Amino acid sequence: MGEGDGVVRSGLKLGIAAAVVVILGVALGAADLLPSFSNPLASEREQRDSPAILQALEDVSAYTAATANLQTSFEIEDETILPDVLLGQAVSFEAYGSVDGVVDFTALTEDAIVIDGDRVTITLPEPQATNVRVDPEESRVLDVDRGILNRLGDIFADDPVNESDLYGIAEDRLLEAATDTDLLEQARENTDTFLTALLSELGYEDVTVRYETPADTRS
Repeated sequence: MGEGDGVVRSGLKLGIAAAVVVILGVALGAADLLPSFSNPLASEREQRDSPAILQALEDVSAYTAATANLQTSFEIEDETILPDVLLGQAVSFEAYGSVDGVVDFTALTEDAIVIDGDRVTITLPEPQATNVRVDPEESRVLDVDRGILNRLGDIFADDPVNESDLYGIAEDRLLEAATDTDLLEQARENTDTFLTALLSELGYEDVTVRYETPADTRS
């Protein structure tokens, strides 16, 4: 055997050994026995879509964006065919309570969410004044003016003044008073701030919130 044959055989052995290493590497890698190294040049896919935003908003459900604390007073009078001095009643009531400005996210669809890169536009229903609460500790009857026959009847009545009726009227008056405040405008501003913070966590840098005005169905 010449020197050339020795070189050929040595090269053949090295080639076989390299092939064995490659085969073992593939096998061990498939079995997760070798450490894996991520490709620093590989791109990462980030999914940001309207279903993700829609789910986030649905999780919030009805968002209480603002609350107005209000006071109102009113008088109700029961009229009869007899003079008021004989039969009739007038009650003055002062009511304290609160009304919420609420934005409903539950009816939103994907069509209400438009995504353009890092920008997202959401169309929401207008905030609504709702969740009226009358404070029983602060609200009170200011005055009761009753006819003679009414006062005689009070002897046999446990509750001469029906406060449940008064509270029902108070809720309506508080709701009406809320429309004269900036409750709904404050609800819009707070909702804008809330959604901007929420969607920034999802990677959106530019958030626009629009409110749709219900169609006027009056003839």
